[in-house]
Amino acid sequence: MKFLQMSNKRLALFFLRFVTGINFLMHGAVRVLGDYSGFASGMVDDFSDTFLPTFSVKLLAYTIPIIELVVGIILITGIKLRLGLVLGFLLMATLIFGMSLLQQWGVVGTQMLYLFALFFIMYLQDDLD
Repeated sequence: MKFLQMSNKRLALFFLRFVTGINFLMHGAVRVLGDYSGFASGMVDDFSDTFLPTFSVKLLAYTIPIIELVVGIILITGIKLRLGLVLGFLLMATLIFGMSLLQQWGVVGTQMLYLFALFFIMYLQDDLD
């Protein structure tokens, strides 16, 4: 029942971090434990008409789910939180670049929501440390 003794601000930040962590964790998990190579192949196909070299897209496609898993675990546990948030920001910058290159503006808008969640976690964490 320790949750009931937390301030509303601390509890809100905890749940924002926890639920955002689940989101990142599950993005990575379903890709790694599902059709991992199919995800990578799909990304290579999506970016085939861009200036990005195939090998770099493929490397990134295999890396993204691992980073999502790591960021998710860090957000959920709170261990090395600053590192996890920085990784999350870098991941989102990469994804936003890619989706902008494909002119997928709706996806970019959704990715901005993840970016704002990471921002608020980092920004508010300082007040509570």
